[in-house]
Amino acid sequence: MPPSQVEFIQYHQPALESGVYRIRVEQDVSTTSGKIPKTTYSREAAFAVVGERFTPLAAQDVAAVFPAEGSLGDHLNVLPHISFTRSTLPWERTADTHSRDAPWLVLLLLRDSDFASADEVPKLQTLTLGQLQGTPRFPKLELEPGQQDTDSVQVIDVKKRLLASLLPSKQGVKLLAHVRQPKDDQGHSVGPEVATLLCNRLPQNGGRSTAYLVSVEDRYARDGDGFDFQGAGDDEPIRLVCLKRWSFSCVGEQQSFTALLKHLDRTGGGTLRLPDSPSADANALLATGQVPLPHLMREGDRTVSWYHGPFRPGAPTDALTLPVHGADALVRYSRETGMFDTAYAAAWELGRMLTLRNTSVSLALFNWKRSRSQHQIQQAQAAQARHLPRLAKRVSTDMPGAVQTWFDGLARLEGIPFDYLVPDERMLPVESIRFFRVDPLWVQCLQDGAFSIGRVTDAHLEQDADNPAATPEKPLSGLLLRSAVVSGWQGLRVDAFSSVVDDIGADGPADKALTMLRMERLSPNVLLCLFDGVAETVDIHLKPETLHFGVDVPDQTPADSYKHLRSLSTGEELTDTLRVPWQAAELGVLDIQTLARAFQQKLGASTFTSAQFALEMMEGVQRVRFTCQTR
Repeated sequence: MPPSQVEFIQYHQPALESGVYRIRVEQDVSTTSGKIPKTTYSREAAFAVVGERFTPLAAQDVAAVFPAEGSLGDHLNVLPHISFTRSTLPWERTADTHSRDAPWLVLLLLRDSDFASADEVPKLQTLTLGQLQGTPRFPKLELEPGQQDTDSVQVIDVKKRLLASLLPSKQGVKLLAHVRQPKDDQGHSVGPEVATLLCNRLPQNGGRSTAYLVSVEDRYARDGDGFDFQGAGDDEPIRLVCLKRWSFSCVGEQQSFTALLKHLDRTGGGTLRLPDSPSADANALLATGQVPLPHLMREGDRTVSWYHGPFRPGAPTDALTLPVHGADALVRYSRETGMFDTAYAAAWELGRMLTLRNTSVSLALFNWKRSRSQHQIQQAQAAQARHLPRLAKRVSTDMPGAVQTWFDGLARLEGIPFDYLVPDERMLPVESIRFFRVDPLWVQCLQDGAFSIGRVTDAHLEQDADNPAATPEKPLSGLLLRSAVVSGWQGLRVDAFSSVVDDIGADGPADKALTMLRMERLSPNVLLCLFDGVAETVDIHLKPETLHFGVDVPDQTPADSYKHLRSLSTGEELTDTLRVPWQAAELGVLDIQTLARAFQQKLGASTFTSAQFALEMMEGVQRVRFTCQTR
């Protein structure tokens, strides 16, 4: 069951922090009679717990980053964040050895506008641990077991004046890390915990920002709440170990998740077809999803014929008789237009070629068909000689699993070249959504071509009339989305319903929800969805575990930012708002500690941890609803 809610947890501290541990075991041996002198036996053992420290994080350590790396969108109100697959990672070390719940990681956001020239932008440098010690404003290191002076480490140098404006207080560091646990409607955990680390700064409006995941292990003063700059001057560089970085750009509000979806091109009712033609006769064919394409005839002649893929603007009305000997039997000629229709012939030939290319499937299919034919002949012979004794021999005629899996994939149009699905780019322009019905006859021709392996004689054709691998005909529908939303938001979810849902504020009826048969990114910015049934309403939104965090920015003016409060018990958004306090307003840096106190006071909470802070800073799930017109 997919997650429908998220539980926020303050922290997940490891059972053992990183470090060296020693175990001593003693055993006293003695007797009550005193005949054996009392003897104490002891043994010591040492082991090391070594967590991440200097090595850049591997890809599998990072569950997600937001905004996505290289993305271009309306991120002005967003607090960037990074999520880790290991939920204990932020607390495996500490910013202050006297404070176990102070994470050792901080997400530092630098804007291009922070620097007068590109030369001043901090460069990611690779040093050895030996070089790191004693370098600009970096505390003395104690290497742990397994660490060598020659080990590589990546660092950045940031001037103290800028860094002091950006870093949160120690209490702020505690509030910026939490754990998220996805749960279903019954409150059962449905996925792994992930640790999430928030940034305390808003991105640059109209420019590029770069997020650096830096180590602050034991860098905060034990007797205070601030970072220990070791007496550095304002223009002196402070060296920080960097474990990951990524960049993104912030543009106008028209590039937000909701704005991109609301402004998608839906020409022609949002169905998959070419634009209208001046010819009324041509329009009648275009309205059914037909496309005129060059056609090279067998004799070498060239002409133009009609073609359509499996995705049609509405329910198809064509009829054909299958199986056939070859694709030529499926080429149709229209006396009205004087043109051929090659759609079903192309589907048949494609199915045949794809299956022949998959040698393991084609051989398994051929051998199975031969065995089935032999079994049928033996059964016919046995029926004519019932009076003769014979040995009973059971022969399995079940379709091989690999072959059935192949045909099931063809039914979902897996592996079909994109130009067979969308034969003309004009059918799916940039920033557009197109709804369609799946043509069952096109799929049947595809599968019949695949099943034609070994079909030579009329007897073979007659036997192939029974194709147990063919998918039963049923109504299917779907959509194609070509948009920056696909590449910019990896946590997309698409829900389809078989009835019209007018109230955008209400969820679609559960009894009308359609099963998702296939959801796949065909390219970085093209998404395909197939539904079991005819969709009349489609919702596109982000899944709960990809929630992001931020503030409300009125009129693109960050200095006037505020935040709607949420109920601590239900998570529902309240009407009350809170002005955002700033640590450095001109730099877009929030005062996390003051903001948390304001939340606590306004909500009347006795305690206020990073879990409650995450709930209050959460941005609502954005949802855009479409009504389909494919009937």
